[in-house]
Amino acid sequence: MVEARYGVRQERSGGWTVIDEVTGLPAASDGRDLTGLEREDARDIADVLNRDDRSRRRSSLV
Repeated sequence: MVEARYGVRQERSGGWTVIDEVTGLPAASDGRDLTGLEREDARDIADVLNRDDRSRRRSSLV
């Protein structure tokens, strides 16, 4: 099974960040770090990013 590239982490301030597990840095969209989010929003964004990442890595031979 493929590991999820994106996860979520709670910040000290209480907000949530979408993390790129490969780099350990906050994920970004349109030049904006995905930080300070509500937990459900962060999870939803991470789910979409992981789905997109998996579809790009899928082999055409499968």
